[in-house]
Amino acid sequence: MNDNSFAVQVVGINQCVSVKHKVKKILADLTMDVKKGEFVAIVGCSGAGKTTLMNILSGYNKPSKGTVYVDGLDLFKEEDYFKGKIAYVPQQEILDQTLTLQKSLEYSSALRIKNIQKKEIKSTINRVLKMLELSHVKNSLIKNLSGGEKKRASIATEMLSDPNLFLLDEPTSGLDANIEKKIMKKLREIANTGKTIIMTAHTVSNLNLCDKVIFMGKDGKICYYGTYNDIFNYFNVEEFVDIYDILKNDTNTWYKKYIHEHKKEELTINTKKEKVERVSLFKQTKILVQRYVSSLINNKFMLALLLGQSIAMGLLICLATEKNCLSNQITASMVFVAFTMASSWLGLFNTIQEIVKEKDMLKKEYMSGLSFSAYMTSKVIIFSVLSLYQAITCVSIVYFHLDPRPNDPLITNTLLDLIINFFLVSFSTSMIGIFISAIVKDAKTTLILSPLYMMMQMLFSGMFIPFIELTKNISYFAIARWGYENFATISNLGKYGVIEPATDFFKFSVNHVFSIWMIFIGIFIVFLIASIIIIKRNILARNHNYLFLDDSKDKLFKTKTSKKEVKIKNCLTN
Repeated sequence: MNDNSFAVQVVGINQCVSVKHKVKKILADLTMDVKKGEFVAIVGCSGAGKTTLMNILSGYNKPSKGTVYVDGLDLFKEEDYFKGKIAYVPQQEILDQTLTLQKSLEYSSALRIKNIQKKEIKSTINRVLKMLELSHVKNSLIKNLSGGEKKRASIATEMLSDPNLFLLDEPTSGLDANIEKKIMKKLREIANTGKTIIMTAHTVSNLNLCDKVIFMGKDGKICYYGTYNDIFNYFNVEEFVDIYDILKNDTNTWYKKYIHEHKKEELTINTKKEKVERVSLFKQTKILVQRYVSSLINNKFMLALLLGQSIAMGLLICLATEKNCLSNQITASMVFVAFTMASSWLGLFNTIQEIVKEKDMLKKEYMSGLSFSAYMTSKVIIFSVLSLYQAITCVSIVYFHLDPRPNDPLITNTLLDLIINFFLVSFSTSMIGIFISAIVKDAKTTLILSPLYMMMQMLFSGMFIPFIELTKNISYFAIARWGYENFATISNLGKYGVIEPATDFFKFSVNHVFSIWMIFIGIFIVFLIASIIIIKRNILARNHNYLFLDDSKDKLFKTKTSKKEVKIKNCLTN
């Protein structure tokens, strides 16, 4: 028995999905057995359900019916145990393009493997790179690697934690014949070390390197499971590609033949499992922060934007105002309008694409043992520091430009109070940006939502258009209203009697300022919780878009009418 790998037993898998209000079956009563140390390729025509099956085998999605046993344990009941033990390489490379290959592997090792020393990390990385012939590009940025090198880099990332089962979804897609052959040979070498490998393939060359081949027909039905050499006699063909035409015209006959001839292996239930040890929350958070900083250093354009925007905004405000602008009630109010818009924009810009651009990487790392709490904590730390830097630079530049400067100390001193207010506006808005980034499906959508958000802040804050009864009620939900109010209050703008009654909107008191700061903190907490819920539901959930009849905690689709329930039952029984 090989303790270096897992056996996989798939029992009665059915998968139904809702497509335009219709229920469609993707996988039909799929049963198969993969022994320890086998190298198995899954082939079939487009739409046969190969990727759907891989997502189930990896634990990314749970089937509508049936289950998967890995090493005798129910994959979906022991999800946490298998994190890091099952390596999944999807079709698209999920790597941080702005890191060097060496750095990317170092961070991945540190996130996944507990109590590993730096020397051991480097030794493991060097061994993996040498095996996959990547040593010569270890100091290259991942975005500069070739297609084949990126594929092997994804495999290298998974090899670091020495998993027992490798799952690869079309690892050779889009590659030329020479690179494809090299990758297949590397996978054969990995299998020879005792690892179990299951992969999907879109081409038929080099399948002779596999121990077994699974051929899937329409509707996710297995029509053949055996060796590459036996498949020609089984279908009575001379060329492998002829099988596609045969199954395209008649899947059911071959599906029934497979069911009739396939001998089901006796299911072995395992109740023993070793204790799972994860990298601590603190260490994962530290590593994620370090990785983000390294990524920024390599992405100099984005680094310049994040660090330079606040300086540029401060200088632009100075350019647009005279030194003595505070002596005029209208121009004085416009300075704090500018502060409000700058802090709102900076907070939104910092984060509005943060989750959507990382959602695939987040799901992948979460399934490999990353703590979601560590992920969110790292985001809070990173953007709190960034917001503080932007507040200090923008406010200080403008403050020292003014003459006379606002100098009516309220809590500490006027400059520090303005910086705190700028920080809280920016930081709370950054969490709204995280929330928006979590609910959108692609980064392009954020380009539409960001100007709409800023327009709402301008119209319903009272900064440009006097309140009417409706807009005043809406303004309570606009961060810009509270930001503007506090900037003006801290500077004692109310003494000029401008725009709003000084006793209400610009009440110069410690309690007034603190109450608004508490509103910012409340907004941050609300949108942090909302973001966590949305990310767990839309990104980390295993069953997104799939249909179930049970009342388990994993259900995302709830049948509200008997008609829908009948449709799902028909899907599962047909």
